[in-house]
Amino acid sequence: LPSGGGACPRCALPNPGGELCGACVAHPPPFVATLARFDYRFPVDRAIQRYKFAGDLAVGHWLATELAAAAARAERPDLLVAPPSARDRLARRGFNPALEVAKVVGTRLAIPCDRCAVVRTRATAPQPGLGRRARRANLRGAFACARSLEGRHVAIIDDVMTTGATAEAMARVLLAAGASRISVWAVARTPDPGS
Repeated sequence: LPSGGGACPRCALPNPGGELCGACVAHPPPFVATLARFDYRFPVDRAIQRYKFAGDLAVGHWLATELAAAAARAERPDLLVAPPSARDRLARRGFNPALEVAKVVGTRLAIPCDRCAVVRTRATAPQPGLGRRARRANLRGAFACARSLEGRHVAIIDDVMTTGATAEAMARVLLAAGASRISVWAVARTPDPGS
């Protein structure tokens, strides 16, 4: 299954040698580390699409256990959170894919998963098809943190990390709520689509 070699430890984009990439050196994101279990390409991309859009929860459970196995070697956070789904997408799909992954990872690694720590403050357009700038603008002010996270290391769990815009938007509100460190754990990382 596609799992890259060297990647930037901060954003998980491919980077020979596994050193920090130029983008993270020039403009560090608000999270300090990213772990991605797979590269978002065949056949993992099909498995994730089947999970998210066909509701195949068994595939989602397998993806989550793979992420948990990879994350078992990472620095242990105090808390897991997942991006909250928009209300209409949640109603249409019937579940939040990232939250389901987070619950499995939390159970496997004995880390609390707080499903209510981050809330969505407004509806946003779907992210697929948007470039980096459009994704950032789309998510500006879309999240809020519902509780104090003073001094806690929080890991954001997601199914797919594309530009990192969702992780950046969430990390900002988590840091504002007092979190001391933010990591990102994703089932898969896509190649950077650019601006």
